[in-house]
Amino acid sequence: MKFGSVPLSQAAGKLLAHNVPALDGRKLFTKSHQLTPDDVETLRAMGLTSVVVAELEADDLSENEAARRVGVALAGSGVRVVAPGVGRANLSAEVRGVLNIDVSTLHRVNQVDEGITVATLRRCSVVQARQLLALVKIIPFAMPQRQLEAVEAIIAETGKVITLTPLEAQSIALIVSGPDHMRDKLLAEFTDPVRTRMETLGSQLEAITYVPHQPSAIAAAIQAQHAAKRGLIILAGISAIIDRGDVAPTGLVQAGGEVEHFGAPVDPGSLLMLGYLHGMPVLGAPGCIKSLKVNIIDWIVPRLLTGEHLTGRDIMLMGHGGLLDDIEDRPMPRHREE
Repeated sequence: MKFGSVPLSQAAGKLLAHNVPALDGRKLFTKSHQLTPDDVETLRAMGLTSVVVAELEADDLSENEAARRVGVALAGSGVRVVAPGVGRANLSAEVRGVLNIDVSTLHRVNQVDEGITVATLRRCSVVQARQLLALVKIIPFAMPQRQLEAVEAIIAETGKVITLTPLEAQSIALIVSGPDHMRDKLLAEFTDPVRTRMETLGSQLEAITYVPHQPSAIAAAIQAQHAAKRGLIILAGISAIIDRGDVAPTGLVQAGGEVEHFGAPVDPGSLLMLGYLHGMPVLGAPGCIKSLKVNIIDWIVPRLLTGEHLTGRDIMLMGHGGLLDDIEDRPMPRHREE
């Protein structure tokens, strides 16, 4: 594409680079308008002798077609592409789900040409149907065909960059452990926040069990909920888990399960345990689950509800951006005013 100022005698057929107002201030021509011979005479009558324009070359694609092609190349399952013009393509969610972004490939696409830009929501965001996930913007009025082919070749090599995994309605069980005299208090603290979170994600808290804070009691409760074919079991108790050998992890192991990972580079939520019993996820919740402020539960549970099998490595990769807003009523806030 050629870009620059040309005499009016050479402007017909070219694209205006900037808006041009009439002498009375009204909108006359908008940027990207293709000038006709009559338009040129109108500009000449206004006293202009030159104008800044863009001229497409033989191998150029228009900004709109370039944006559409990039959007189509990027979009995978669950993602809809609409190209409304002005060099843009909108990628939106077809259903409620968890957004998957191949971040390394996204970076490669954004480095093909400074005029090809793709902005997305953060990876693993929970999104609603019709929500905008990504925006492709072609900055110049045209893009060489070879640059579009370079983008498409990268994605053909790595696979679709932006996909959506639908959230599945699951039956959730909450197991709360503690002494008998704390039963009402602990159930009141944990039940409503857990129920609210699950319902927001399209699932239901269908079983609430209170047991003594002992491995054997927790193990028996886990086995009972596994037999009931729950999609997820959440363990909460009078004390947060502080070691793999603590009460809740031991209860999971006694039930026949295994601890996949303990601890997370996310705060609030560092004392999280993730385990599985014959493929069913069991989450040992940190105390921050009692708050509806965003914490690690909001990062972990949606992915588990899509059926994703999270590993310890998945959790250890959460440190970047893992410092979240503190919860005011934590027993040990991060810092106090001195």
